Amino acid sequence: MATSTSKFSRVMLIISLLALNIVEQAASAISGAIPGMAASFPNQSSVQIELITTVVSVSVTIFVLVSGFVSRWIGQKQTAILGLVIAAVSSVIPAMSNSFNVIMISRAILGIGIGLANPLAISLIGEFFEGDTLATLMGWRSAVASVGVSAMTFFAGQLLQVNWHAAFWVYLLFVPTLILFIIFVPTPELDQKTVIDQDQDSTAEASETSKVPENKHLGLIIALALLVLVYMGSAMISYIKMAMMFVETGIGTPTQASSVISVLGLAQLVGGALFGIAFKYLKQYILPIGVGLSGLMMVLMTFSSNILVITIFGGLSGVFGGMAVPYIFTKVSMVSSTKSAPLNNALILVGTNLGSFIAPMLASVLGATALLSLRNAGWLIVALTVIIVIALIVTQNRSKQQLAK
Repeated sequence: MATSTSKFSRVMLIISLLALNIVEQAASAISGAIPGMAASFPNQSSVQIELITTVVSVSVTIFVLVSGFVSRWIGQKQTAILGLVIAAVSSVIPAMSNSFNVIMISRAILGIGIGLANPLAISLIGEFFEGDTLATLMGWRSAVASVGVSAMTFFAGQLLQVNWHAAFWVYLLFVPTLILFIIFVPTPELDQKTVIDQDQDSTAEASETSKVPENKHLGLIIALALLVLVYMGSAMISYIKMAMMFVETGIGTPTQASSVISVLGLAQLVGGALFGIAFKYLKQYILPIGVGLSGLMMVLMTFSSNILVITIFGGLSGVFGGMAVPYIFTKVSMVSSTKSAPLNNALILVGTNLGSFIAPMLASVLGATALLSLRNAGWLIVALTVIIVIALIVTQNRSKQQLAK
């Protein structure tokens, strides 16, 4: 009976931690309500109406950093609960309000809640799991975030049949997430490193990094944040330039380009789901392999005028990229303590958000046409891979020298 209870607790812990990741991309779930809101607020410009969606990302970017400091003060679980409560309350206010200013403020507050909870959705996985299980859950985490926003967007679309106000009731899905989290997630600060599921074959990498003093980790975290910033800024160019490339080169229509983009997004989900298996065999080499092949597929995509070939290369780029990014969060969990994990993950999330933000500007620098922008973005990712390989070689040689001493 005790064993079954233990298994049940472990399963519910995993479900609760993964469910927390639905907040990551939840802001865009009500994008379909924009036309209806524009009709209800004719005195507001289209830019102001669209800000209802994007203003969330501004406060998210700020509060993912604040989350690390708050969690040091009140604890990781308490910070995540606070973020979920703020998100759950503020997100449904537009369902009941006809004031544009109130709606805008509520969306900014939603960003505060998401920003507080988001880093904990990642760091808490590292508190309770390690080794191959940690890697598997990191891959699932990104998949759940994407599937979660897809499901919320679908339900919001169904609610739009009532009116645009009703679409915001989709955020009530935060409530069961909050309940699960309160009941099934322990407080990690009660034990400095509460590992619920410790793999017997924990990697040598994990054991080595755990011996490194905490104050030596910041340089690595900043390097990983810069890496993900450059990678995301380059990879996002596939999304923002694909349709223009199709039109400029006569390959196809924007609708056909949208189909390729949707395949790319789905492929990233597949890559995230496969990360745990890939990490088990490739360990730290999954990062340069995934990043390098992702960039190479982007380059090859620009040398074809066949939509099927472009779709295949785009899909492969998404799969390899989807397997590479979870390694960064896995690595951060490996080298972080209970106190440092939220802030460390917040720095990576800031890199991710800033990378997506600078993508349009980076695209304009990389090429005068959409095709050149996309191709050069792929080459930039390949160049980034060379830097990663050099860094790995230097780190391994340094470790060997330390062991020799």
